[in-house]
Amino acid sequence: MKMIIGIDAGGTKTKGLLLDDNKNILQEAISGHGNPTVSFPDALKNIGNVIQHLTMDQASSSIDSIIIGMAGAESGNLAPEMKKELEKLTSLPIYIINDAALAYFSLIGNNNGVLTISGTGSISYGRNGALEGMTGGWGHLLGDEGSAYHVAIQSIKRIADEIDQGVPLSYLSSNLLKKISATDGKGLKGFIYSSSKGEIASLTEVIHQLAEGGNQTAISLFQDAGTALGHQTVQLLQRLNIVDTPIVAWKGSVLEKNQWVQEAFKKVIDAAFNGASYRSHSLSPATGAIEVQYAIKKGMIQG
Repeated sequence: MKMIIGIDAGGTKTKGLLLDDNKNILQEAISGHGNPTVSFPDALKNIGNVIQHLTMDQASSSIDSIIIGMAGAESGNLAPEMKKELEKLTSLPIYIINDAALAYFSLIGNNNGVLTISGTGSISYGRNGALEGMTGGWGHLLGDEGSAYHVAIQSIKRIADEIDQGVPLSYLSSNLLKKISATDGKGLKGFIYSSSKGEIASLTEVIHQLAEGGNQTAISLFQDAGTALGHQTVQLLQRLNIVDTPIVAWKGSVLEKNQWVQEAFKKVIDAAFNGASYRSHSLSPATGAIEVQYAIKKGMIQG
């Protein structure tokens, strides 16, 4: 029985799975982040640790290849450099693709469609045969519309507007300021300009609690996020010339756990296409390695 190693090398952690041909998980390993744009040495070390752990008790002849979905893979020459260094650790063939592409194959496989991911950031990745494309994924300085970070920033801008206008703070604004232990604009700026992207994005937890309590401003922020993600997805489907009954998948906490985002997201897509089908699951993107291997052998994708 031939096995394959799938590795999801993300910005927070690196998760590797040893899989058989039927996508059964035989072994797993977890390490630190695998994004070389954050730190190439650390990403190399963490991905290398996962590979060594999963190959430790296996004969190399029993493993077909290693498929890595790596955050930042499309940045500069990082993927080829990472591949070159990892090949010093093993004789197994190594293929590196974007982490969004690996997640796509875990959900949609070798079918045509689009996967939209919305967590701290946002991106859409799609395929039509050998043709692939992305929309979004520009990062928090240029875009990330529909992401947790973007929702949080929109709510922060509302606070700034209320302070500038000299009007009483809304219930949402008051709760957000309380969350960050601030009482005025000075404290608000202190939090924003001293916090990480993830810390700012975590404010959506407060917004979600208020939305569940019926706060219409909080609900509208999530509806706007879903609408933005829907338009991003439709744009990519049209660019890839996928016109009939598209497969649309989603991943990431904002889309997976938020009913208002999901509903607005699907509303935009359903208005543009008849018979769209939706997919989502909580399995690791690393499970997509089997489908990626098939696509590589068919010449549909290159790693």
